[in-house]
Amino acid sequence: MSSSASPPRRHWLISGATPLTLVMTAVSTLYLISAFQMAPPLDNGRLTASFFPALIGCIALVLCVAQLVSQHRASRGAAADDGKESSTTDGDASAPLFSPALRLMLVTALYILAFSHLGYLLASALYVFSVMLLFSGREKWISKALIACAISALGYLLFEQLFNVHLPTFELSALVATSGG
Repeated sequence: MSSSASPPRRHWLISGATPLTLVMTAVSTLYLISAFQMAPPLDNGRLTASFFPALIGCIALVLCVAQLVSQHRASRGAAADDGKESSTTDGDASAPLFSPALRLMLVTALYILAFSHLGYLLASALYVFSVMLLFSGREKWISKALIACAISALGYLLFEQLFNVHLPTFELSALVATSGG
């Protein structure tokens, strides 16, 4: 009667972090569609303003699909393990709530949302800094912040000077005008 002690397994699409991954996949898909509706990413062999958003949308969508495949494989493995072992615990209390890949997707989604509002430099510096903190911890955060700023500045120079693609910038006057009435 040990099978009655274990809770019934829920479908992998509605368990764990999969619903959030599905939402992130939908957001990434909508973002990618809107990026392609702005303009073609290439025009006469030159990059346009929609190239970078389309690239980010493609990367986000690929990450989401990879996360879904990973979650599906993990659920199949867990179902097989449940069949082999009758005495399992409800879950590992030390396991993080979100996997590193899911945290990266969440940070990327926030970056996508902030990109047009904060501009390339600020949004990218915050994004690169967040990714560094996710993968290497919080120690030496000042040097990581400086590296994130340098990477963002180099990316800005690359797109503005070499590719002649104008990226969004943070406009304090637009922010004051909309909030001041």
